Amino acid sequence: MDRIKLFFLFIAILLYILSYPPFNISFLIFFTLVPLFSLLPKFSTKEAFIYGFLYGFGFYGVNFYWIPDLVSKFANLGVGIFANLLLISYLSSYYGIFLWGCKKKENSILFPAFFMVLLQWIRSHGPLAFNWGSLGEPMVNILPILQWASVLGELGLSFFVVLVNSLISRWKNLKFIRKTAFALSLILIFLIGFLMMGESEGKYKVGAVQGNYDSFSKYFYTDIYDQFKVHRDLALKLPDNLDLMVFAESVLFCYLNEYPQYLISLRELSEKKNTPVLIGALEKREDKIYNSAYLITQDGKYITHKKSQLVPFVEEVPFPFNFIIPEYFKGLIGNYNRGPGFTPLPLKEKFIGVLICFESLFSDLARELSQKGSNFLVVITNDGWFEGTPAVYQHRNQSLLRAVENRISLVQVANTGITFFVDPFGRVLKESREGERNVYVANLPKKIFSIYTIWGDLPIFIGFIIFLLIKLIIE
Repeated sequence: MDRIKLFFLFIAILLYILSYPPFNISFLIFFTLVPLFSLLPKFSTKEAFIYGFLYGFGFYGVNFYWIPDLVSKFANLGVGIFANLLLISYLSSYYGIFLWGCKKKENSILFPAFFMVLLQWIRSHGPLAFNWGSLGEPMVNILPILQWASVLGELGLSFFVVLVNSLISRWKNLKFIRKTAFALSLILIFLIGFLMMGESEGKYKVGAVQGNYDSFSKYFYTDIYDQFKVHRDLALKLPDNLDLMVFAESVLFCYLNEYPQYLISLRELSEKKNTPVLIGALEKREDKIYNSAYLITQDGKYITHKKSQLVPFVEEVPFPFNFIIPEYFKGLIGNYNRGPGFTPLPLKEKFIGVLICFESLFSDLARELSQKGSNFLVVITNDGWFEGTPAVYQHRNQSLLRAVENRISLVQVANTGITFFVDPFGRVLKESREGERNVYVANLPKKIFSIYTIWGDLPIFIGFIIFLLIKLIIE
């Protein structure tokens, strides 16, 4: 590796990192791939894979610096470093494949954008699904571009970012007419994005409880009554007659369905405030354990959403790795079961779509809840595991994307933050600071029409197929 190539690689990684929290210099994402694209003519296919891999490794290495320390709380630092390297290497391999493919088709302007979309889609599905660090995510801070998520989803935003990078890297070689078309297209995309933003009136009054209860204390020194008391006392500060009051994920670290005294107390709280309660806790049915959200109404009845998209190698050992991983490592992994799927929870004359933590990273899941009639989305999470790292804000951004994709209001309630309310256009209505112990109330606007909710990622893939057919005919 020569020094110039390494310097370009360093610049590419730096631009990627700076476009993400905590820096949030979002426009830099439009330049992050330019150094690597400019080097493609000098790369062999092997070098392209290696540099793409190192690009991903540099980004994820910085963003996941906190994982070894987190894992060391449950095992030891060596296991944490090993697990982190495996995760980073897995995610980085997609960037290696991406740049390898770009080298194979280095004369194409559109191919890199379509290929990135395909790889991001693959990464978001299957037993190892892990949608973190997409190139489209920084658009949450550029509202006119963000609005296009309601048409083409997060994949469409990633497509746009890669396409802009591709065009900038070829700027010197573009003919004047192409440069003009590119500039006019950017202006048009911004203008249409502005026009897509509308006004919205509050319809559903929702309260949120951010207990700021230490996650490790909950896990290792479970004093369930103390957990309950802290959150109940906070909830009593909320106004009466809300449409819903929401607590975070795993507020009570117990099988709540086996603790009738707490179910009774929550029903009494719901009755006193004349407000239904949504609270995160474990659920045990026969020999199966679920990470669940309990919706408890004033009449004492409850229904649950059981988490269905589990974190691989944290909440479950995905198939077929359960036949490979040694028993020692299996003992460090949660033994949760997957829920039956995604169905909105009924609440009088409305429906709420519930996503638990990791589930909010995936466009398909929020889209399914929206398609099935959810009036607004609720994300409950325990981001206290992240302990003040940028991951707290990155998770917040992913949840925000789900709202804009489906033109639906969303509230995310996190144990230690970030708790926030967002309207269907991605405008934050209210947001907590991390580490606060407080309650929050906001009026969530009603859902509006979304093309993405209807068509999902289909237009992107139809476009890719048409592109490939045209290339085959021409070549």
